[in-house]
Amino acid sequence: MNKKLRMSVAPPDDDLTSDARIRWSPSRSSQTLSLPEQIAEVIGNSIITGALEPGQRIQEQGIASQFEVSRGPVREALRILERDGMVRILPRRGAQVTRLSIQEINDIFAVRASLLRLAVKLIAEQPTPDLIVELKKRADRLAQLARSNAGANTYLKESYYLNLAMATGCGNERLRDMIYSLAHQTLRYSRLGLSAPERRLRSAKNTAALIRALEKGDTEAAQDAVERLILESRDAAVHLLTQQQEGSAPAKRRAVR
Repeated sequence: MNKKLRMSVAPPDDDLTSDARIRWSPSRSSQTLSLPEQIAEVIGNSIITGALEPGQRIQEQGIASQFEVSRGPVREALRILERDGMVRILPRRGAQVTRLSIQEINDIFAVRASLLRLAVKLIAEQPTPDLIVELKKRADRLAQLARSNAGANTYLKESYYLNLAMATGCGNERLRDMIYSLAHQTLRYSRLGLSAPERRLRSAKNTAALIRALEKGDTEAAQDAVERLILESRDAAVHLLTQQQEGSAPAKRRAVR
């Protein structure tokens, strides 16, 4: 399908341009997205960037009308998003955006850290020059974005693709597929953890250390760097989400009374 799909949801940040949109990656080999995957990509980006908020209902008919498609592809798109933890489909109630959870942050980032530790170990043990060049280029781009006025969405996109490049370049197909499968589930939390400019500067510094270790073939240093990169992002996301939940608690108690 050549028609560009659009959704009339305004993004919360002014850095959500077409360049900042994350392309949905259902598989490493997918070159052309199916119609449901295109719809999932647009809705998913609206969820990742906060244009669609946690708990918000997603109306199938409204989306079908916006995209000028039948409800069938929309339902399939929502199933893709449910598989990736972005929405929850409730019987007789339709789909809604899943809520952020501190427990889920801890669970997902623990798995992600373990998977990427193994990926960088494989890369460091048998470095491929072309892969190292690609990773260094992306790390340099992250450093530039962190020092500039680019916002969290643009930085997140570059970080996301660097992670997928490591997954593809590690040489282990099962590991690659697991990292790809987990990638979308981490995006909202990663964006939260990278929302502050100082956090993006720290993330870029950790990424640069990771690439230097890979260039040297230093397995231990590379593993330590990628774990630090992931867990610092986790800790920042947990801190901010805790603040948000504590801030909303009094309002909820007042509403109950």
